[in-house]
Amino acid sequence: MIDRQRWVGDGFAELDDRIDYFIKFAPTQNFGDYLPELFCKELLAYPRIDADMFRLVGSVIDERWVRRDLTRTNGHVAGLIAYWCCGARSAAGLTQQTRAHCRFFGIRGPLSRDALDLPADTVMGDPGLLAPLLHRPTPHPRTSGKTICIPHIQDGRSRDALLALSGADCLVHPEIAASETALRDLLDQIASADFVLSASLHGAIVAAAYGRPFCFWDNGHLDVPFKWSDFARSIGIDAVFAANMTDARSIWATIAPHIVIPPLAPILEVAPFTPQPHALLRALAHDSHDATLAAAADTVALAAARRRSETCADQHESSDLRRARKTLSYDLQRRVGARLRSAKKRIFR
Repeated sequence: MIDRQRWVGDGFAELDDRIDYFIKFAPTQNFGDYLPELFCKELLAYPRIDADMFRLVGSVIDERWVRRDLTRTNGHVAGLIAYWCCGARSAAGLTQQTRAHCRFFGIRGPLSRDALDLPADTVMGDPGLLAPLLHRPTPHPRTSGKTICIPHIQDGRSRDALLALSGADCLVHPEIAASETALRDLLDQIASADFVLSASLHGAIVAAAYGRPFCFWDNGHLDVPFKWSDFARSIGIDAVFAANMTDARSIWATIAPHIVIPPLAPILEVAPFTPQPHALLRALAHDSHDATLAAAADTVALAAARRRSETCADQHESSDLRRARKTLSYDLQRRVGARLRSAKKRIFR
């Protein structure tokens, strides 16, 4: 077997090369887009579906985006993409032709569910809400007890300008080095904060997951309004934005009593990859507040960590075989198509 395992960041090993996210393999990452590497290490095992691509996070369900992903993966609009609790980018939905190339394993929120005409009982909840299953935070000296603001990754304004605009104690930028240490460090910073004002959707999602007071931040750089409303509705509130920390605390006092975080076990159970046993135990322990179950999950996790390299090796061997089958199938289709065209020319000339 050829070893095609590629570098996805220090501390991580690529589980399945069909898992994709924005700027994969880049030396720096947007922490929200980078969460799939932690999902793979801590939560997921083997795929449940033979898809050409897996999308495990993000606002990536869109007519143009789906067709672009398929073309980039297969050379033309063909094949299948599996989406795990991802979100739509608008209420426009997908055409029937493009929808045929998609399989939805849960959805981010009710607006995406309705846009795609999914059943009312579709599991909802952004995978970022699983942060407590991925990482147990420790107090971070930079943000403990402080208010923080998180800008959008493409916001080019200076740190001083953004701090002055927000009124926060410190700024936490969503761009991090591609490494497990950097990703866990950023999760610690968010989980340690006294209050999180975020123009990064996953900054707010992670804050909600760790039970930190938060508010959406409209600082003049707001992208894809639909996704904010979609997530907000998934936790029982409307998307209300603050301009600064003073407004944010006032909004939080209004929305906090209405927030309901969806249970984590259904989100994990519906994933297009089989959950690792300890991850499902952790999810059930989290949802039920069962300390005994949580301790059992830790014990199982130790054994799972020792088998992790074997799991990755199995996945890459399977990936080689899938790629060979797909190449053979496409080559056969091309040859048959060429012969049919040749036969038609002879018949109708």
